[in-house]
Amino acid sequence: MKRLLIIPFAFIMICSFSRTASAQDPSELVGQCAFNVGNNTTYLKDYVVKLPEANSQDNIPTHKNTAILLKNTHYRLTVCNSDNSEGQGVIQLYNNGKKIASSITQNGKIYRSFDFQCNKTGSYQIWISFKDGKEGFAVGILSLVNK
Repeated sequence: MKRLLIIPFAFIMICSFSRTASAQDPSELVGQCAFNVGNNTTYLKDYVVKLPEANSQDNIPTHKNTAILLKNTHYRLTVCNSDNSEGQGVIQLYNNGKKIASSITQNGKIYRSFDFQCNKTGSYQIWISFKDGKEGFAVGILSLVNK
């Protein structure tokens, strides 16, 4: 009788664990995001980001990365949120401390991606944060837009 109880219990535990694990699996999120970037793109790099909630609006946690981008090259930056992420991911591109492009508009509308035509080879900073400083889990994708 004990075996009959253990088998269903083990099955339920395994199913529960696999469902929870897949919802948080970074490689699965990267794969889904990269697949939806666009047909005419080439994947270059991903940035997996998990950030805590901000203590204040003046101190929003931000994941910062650097990438060397080449002149006369068309890039696409994309951000994809985990299904259970409280915050909505925002990806921004900076050069020498100046914001070049962003997935969020001045009125607060968030786009999943934006394209950038690089006019100057150099070091660019890719910042990923979450709108209103909420806690979140997302992935950013840097891709090359093919001609």
